[in-house]
Amino acid sequence: MYIVQMAVTGDIKVGRSGNVQRRLGELQTGCPHRLRLIIHLPKMGHLERTLHQTMHSHKTRHGSGEWFREGALAELPVWIYDHLDLENQDWWKEP
Repeated sequence: MYIVQMAVTGDIKVGRSGNVQRRLGELQTGCPHRLRLIIHLPKMGHLERTLHQTMHSHKTRHGSGEWFREGALAELPVWIYDHLDLENQDWWKEP
């Protein structure tokens, strides 16, 4: 499982992939803003659907696929949230 965040908007995408770096490249191709991998939890892809359901109220639309507003990070279970680099949590905001 991975969580990618978009610069400028802070929107996030939760997904799963056998090759996260390749998937990040695929997502970047269709995105006007820089994307950054903020969490990678190998072998946890089974949680993707549950997280999508938990964060449903934060859903937004960016191209195809499911994206969520940055506030959806607060909906993550604590054990996943603990994997975030909170010192760099606002990296995506414009200077």
